[in-house]
Amino acid sequence: MNLLLSQIEEFIMLRSYAIIGVSAQKKKFGNMILKNMIYRGFKLYPIHKKAGYIEGVKCFPDLRSLPEKPEGVILCVKPEETEKLVLEIYDADIKNVWMQQGSESNKAVEFCVINDIRVISGQCMLMFLNNPGFPHNLHHWVWNLSHKN
Repeated sequence: MNLLLSQIEEFIMLRSYAIIGVSAQKKKFGNMILKNMIYRGFKLYPIHKKAGYIEGVKCFPDLRSLPEKPEGVILCVKPEETEKLVLEIYDADIKNVWMQQGSESNKAVEFCVINDIRVISGQCMLMFLNNPGFPHNLHHWVWNLSHKN
């Protein structure tokens, strides 16, 4: 099994996640990931500075306000915001980060690597959840073809 796929599988097996950048807008990745993970029964802590609830799940304004430390953080924000958030993730001693495709920056990835935070970047999380629906299942099939050993 290739290293990236192994990292992805380990990330998806974590017990709890904060999702930073959730949105009430149905076509935004933060909303799609939240809905998909709710459906699959993951323990989630959506983070949104102003929303009380999104998709029926209580939101929190930031990592510091969570009732417990999540095992992983999923970032669905702009790269400039990701660069700031990895500092907060480091301060919270969280060791697993997924930078949703489009959220990553080289600077943020490098920070994670240097500081022993396992990071997945440049990948769409929806592709790796079971039966994510079209077009994510097609994207996953193409990804598998290009990442075979």
